[in-house]
Amino acid sequence: VLARGASLEKNGRVVRLAGTHTDVTERRNTEEEIRDLRNSLRNVIDSMPSILVAVDAEGRVTQWNRTAETKTGVPANDALYKPLDKVFPQLAEDMADIRKAVLTRETQTAAKRPRRREGRTMYEDVTVFPLVANGVTGAVIRVDDVTERVRLEDMMVQSEKMLSVGGLAAGMAHEINNPLAAILGSEQNIRNRMLTESAPNLKAAKEAGVTIEGLRTYVKLRSLDRMLDAISEAGSRAARIVSNMLGFSRKSLKQHSLHNVEDLLDSTLELASSDYDLKKQFDFRKIEIVREYGENVPAARCEGNEIRQVLLNILKNGAEAMAGATSPRFILRTAAERDMVRMEVEDNGPGMSAEVQKRIFEPFFTTKEVGAGTGLGLSVSYFIIVEQHGGTMEARSAPGKGARFIIRLPLFHSKQDGDGP
Repeated sequence: VLARGASLEKNGRVVRLAGTHTDVTERRNTEEEIRDLRNSLRNVIDSMPSILVAVDAEGRVTQWNRTAETKTGVPANDALYKPLDKVFPQLAEDMADIRKAVLTRETQTAAKRPRRREGRTMYEDVTVFPLVANGVTGAVIRVDDVTERVRLEDMMVQSEKMLSVGGLAAGMAHEINNPLAAILGSEQNIRNRMLTESAPNLKAAKEAGVTIEGLRTYVKLRSLDRMLDAISEAGSRAARIVSNMLGFSRKSLKQHSLHNVEDLLDSTLELASSDYDLKKQFDFRKIEIVREYGENVPAARCEGNEIRQVLLNILKNGAEAMAGATSPRFILRTAAERDMVRMEVEDNGPGMSAEVQKRIFEPFFTTKEVGAGTGLGLSVSYFIIVEQHGGTMEARSAPGKGARFIIRLPLFHSKQDGDGP
């Protein structure tokens, strides 16, 4: 092939050749650099955990990163140049902010926006950045899932509330102890001064013209002895509740000592029966309690307040699950198991599916309505038993067959005590 401007003699020989030569190496290098830069930027955008979507002034999609593909299930090729509200309906309510960002060239933000997804409420931060490049206007929308952060913030707020309430409860318990002591002391004094044949009683009865025996008959006929018994029983129960409140509100010192597991279960039941949140739904005392305590069960080495916290979480969850049931029932069991002590709490509630059972100890997992729980009670309980005490905790359940929580505590905790029980 001859170059432009070539001349031939009659015999076909080239006499003259005229042409140009351009070195395109630099251009090709530049094109490769641009291509590499675009690929690099694309990789960065696709690696972002946030949803990143760019739109033009008319709201048509011009960029669609991989996270957007994953969250929406719409491939980039199907989303490009389509109206944003068609390919990403969840952002339809943000179109006003997008238009405002384009017109005013000011960033628009919407924090902690709630959205329902897969039956759960999720929270997202939506930020709209104005985009002006080469005379083309548009916007970049960034969507971040902040559900975990919101739940952590809620948990911190709740923890602060509980600290305040716990301190208040402890103070009230101390104040209640004083009149309780006076009530119980006075009840005992009434019995002693009215029914015993002590010298001061006999003297006072003689001066009043009555006999101790006659006084006893009057007390029995008027059922005053039953009233005194009721005062004693109610006062003693109130004193136990106050004692449990004080013990539960004290900060754990992480000192493991020997505890009778039956006593831990019984004291936690007393605490649960006086729980205000439970009483708002139903009376915990109406739940049938069946005790199947084993014989000669050894004491477990543990931190008593923490174990009560675990048991209270289980009892509260079970009581809430059985709300509305005609015959709610807890079965409490204890037994010795080699070098462990086993405690079981079983309810006859609706039970759990296999999927729920697998996730029951995950932080923030809950089957309750939004705002009804943080999903931390059982995860914290699991941490206390497994990490703090070297024990085990498991849940066994099936739909319609109630739930059974099994806790095993070691007789000797090697992390805390080196001399054994």
